[in-house]
Amino acid sequence: MTERAVLRRLMEKMRADPRTLEAVVEAARAESPPIAALPVQEVRRHIAALLAVVSAAFIDESGLNEDDARVADRLATDRALQGVPLAALLDGFQAARSHIMKRLLNEARSAGVSLDALIEEIMELDAYANGLQNRLIHAFRETELSLAHSAHATRLQALRDLLAGGPVAGAADAGLDVRRRYHCLVTDIGDPREARRAEAALGLPDGVSGLVDGRLCAVTTRLPAESATLTVAGPAVRPGELAEVYRLCRTALASARCRGLDGLWELTALAVPVAFDAHPLLGELLARDYLAGLEAADEFHRLLAETALAYLDHGGRADHTAAALHVHPNTVKHRLRRLAALTPFGDPVPAGEALAGALRWRWALQAWLASR
Repeated sequence: MTERAVLRRLMEKMRADPRTLEAVVEAARAESPPIAALPVQEVRRHIAALLAVVSAAFIDESGLNEDDARVADRLATDRALQGVPLAALLDGFQAARSHIMKRLLNEARSAGVSLDALIEEIMELDAYANGLQNRLIHAFRETELSLAHSAHATRLQALRDLLAGGPVAGAADAGLDVRRRYHCLVTDIGDPREARRAEAALGLPDGVSGLVDGRLCAVTTRLPAESATLTVAGPAVRPGELAEVYRLCRTALASARCRGLDGLWELTALAVPVAFDAHPLLGELLARDYLAGLEAADEFHRLLAETALAYLDHGGRADHTAAALHVHPNTVKHRLRRLAALTPFGDPVPAGEALAGALRWRWALQAWLASR
């Protein structure tokens, strides 16, 4: 088997393994913090496209054509619109490139192929990578140049600086009035084309919106009535407080995503999930303390924990819990008694500790269920 055939077989094997893509994505995100700040699916989407065109060019011996090069153009344009610096884009690209090259060389060595024999093939792959990198740089600078003449782009950059903790004086450059209060909205959308459609659908009355840290973000005086995508909205605050609210909205967005939520959510409504997620070890310690009597592999024990969680979420009302779980109230009461026989769930609560006790139990139950 020729060296090219060996390398082609190795590339086909890597291309078929989904772990290859995930490893390359992680390499790019680890090397470039601005890339890591983007939604991971947004990074994955572009890297998958780049890997596809390079592997096809080599395996099919077709080389890169104009359509393949446009994949690099789209990546560069999207990153420029997202406010990612060119240096950060290239850091991520080089990290991904290095990871693939090292992996290929290691696989070839393990297959008993002399690396000296692969020089021509490696140079060919490297030429493809260089060609894509040159297109990246050119397309990025072209997009930057077009944005430089846009008033909206200037306001958006000022907003990015403000939300990153820049001076409040920059609020005026973003078109904001320091005397007014604004809501900060952060969505789960990272694709610039999808962001434009969502931006129009939100029907924001004023303020400024665009991609900030890779996600569609808006600062406006009035909230939209609804949102077709997951969106977290902060309370109305002065421009000087927007940076901190934005940070909390980003954190809340991650918590909401983990729980499979959708639509428009107020930041304050997600306060408890955000607090829980901020200290996962404490939740695990509560679970060990409160739920030591439950067996992780026992499905009935899991059912007891799920019932108790629903019971707490429905204000300790067996009838409301039963309706939510589609069972009889007596079934709920029976399960809670069984849980109380295995754990301290039914123990009396000290005076003044009812709310804190319920929160601790909810945290413990959520952590126990999530870890199993």
